[in-house]
Amino acid sequence: MWYETIYAFQKDNQTILDLKIELHLSYYVMNLLKEQYNFSLKKDKLVIKDIKSDKQIDKNTFFYWYSFIRFNELIKEEEKIFTEFNELRDKVLPAIEKIKMPELKDTDDEQTKNKKIDKINSHKEKIKKLQDHIKSEADTSNQKINTLRNFRSMYPSIDSLERFLKNIQIIIENA
Repeated sequence: MWYETIYAFQKDNQTILDLKIELHLSYYVMNLLKEQYNFSLKKDKLVIKDIKSDKQIDKNTFFYWYSFIRFNELIKEEEKIFTEFNELRDKVLPAIEKIKMPELKDTDDEQTKNKKIDKINSHKEKIKKLQDHIKSEADTSNQKINTLRNFRSMYPSIDSLERFLKNIQIIIENA
């Protein structure tokens, strides 16, 4: 769920962002949270509205959600990606091991040797494809997990989240 949200934002975003710049990072996180929370201003004060319950919440409730619930959702998603990769690997590696290479013998005639060489080459190609698939899936899984881990580590303290909320107010005031 979170990875799809992050990926969709990165794909659709037209604004150039440098996540080393605090206001840019706040804009990024605010957009990732837009399915969960609506941020607005009322009399120059930031209002946080929980979209699911359609209720206004305070900063402490938001901080709790952000620190525990969102964090746990991200961990579970990372674990799911890791488990799915391990299941795939556990299916493919035994399949690679089951591929038997024919043995060339000195007593084989030319035609038999050629058939065995063709079979060896074919098996090597199958093994390479399976290994490449595992490598590709490992890279994809690692990229997804790292993306989620990076999001999980954003604004880890009450002070940093307070800055985040102040930055959101600046963004809304100037949008």
